[in-house]
Amino acid sequence: MVAKFKSNLRYILALLKVSMKSALSLRAVYAVRTIFNISNHAIYMSIWFIIFDRVPSIGGWGIEHILLAYGIGIVTWGTVSFFALGLRRLPLQIDNGELDIYLTQPRPLLINIAMGCSQAAGPPEIIFGIIVLTIAGFMTSVSLFWLFFMVICATCVFGSMILAYGSIGFWLNGFYESSEEINFNAFIISNRPEAVFDGWLQIIILTVVPVTFMTHLPIEFLLTHKLSALFGTVFGTMACMCVSYLIFKAGLRRYESGNRFGVRG
Repeated sequence: MVAKFKSNLRYILALLKVSMKSALSLRAVYAVRTIFNISNHAIYMSIWFIIFDRVPSIGGWGIEHILLAYGIGIVTWGTVSFFALGLRRLPLQIDNGELDIYLTQPRPLLINIAMGCSQAAGPPEIIFGIIVLTIAGFMTSVSLFWLFFMVICATCVFGSMILAYGSIGFWLNGFYESSEEINFNAFIISNRPEAVFDGWLQIIILTVVPVTFMTHLPIEFLLTHKLSALFGTVFGTMACMCVSYLIFKAGLRRYESGNRFGVRG
């Protein structure tokens, strides 16, 4: 078991090394893209500063809540895009039959799917997110340990959402664009004040698009230290991971069965 874990870890590190080399292969283009990405996010964040310069709060959320939510969200988006872009492209891999290659390899299937490709836009977004979280940290004096922990939880939740919605591609052909739209909308919702989601929308952000566990509960714990928010975050993260994996496994069984008979849908 230990030997297998070490072997998989070395494999993951090798894939990360390849991703980094790919991202740095065109340094000039990468630098320009980094500047434009960071500028785009900075312009977006400036709008929130203008809003909170005119209103004290939105449903109890101030600028520090927005900074934490956006910082966590953009770091999460960048991390998944760079280190696990394959999860976002899962519907395309299903449509093109690319999973056949991974199914014949001894390495863990999800690792191959997730890390089979990466996006150069990931690191700039991670950098910008860290800058935003640093500013939020100075404003709120949140614990660096708990902030790091919440970013990990948020990444797991967001990655789980992407896997779950990407797995719908096992049942619906041409689902890639729809899944990308869902992923982007989930990111947008995650950095909106919790108070704007009332009634049936509360149910949606707890179940269908569980961004409550991605930013809302983590931020509540970071600023109030309520144990209920911490337990809710941990439980929600584990639940999202388990549900998404079950959906993926159910779809994979259909994919393998369709391959055997040559009628994959």
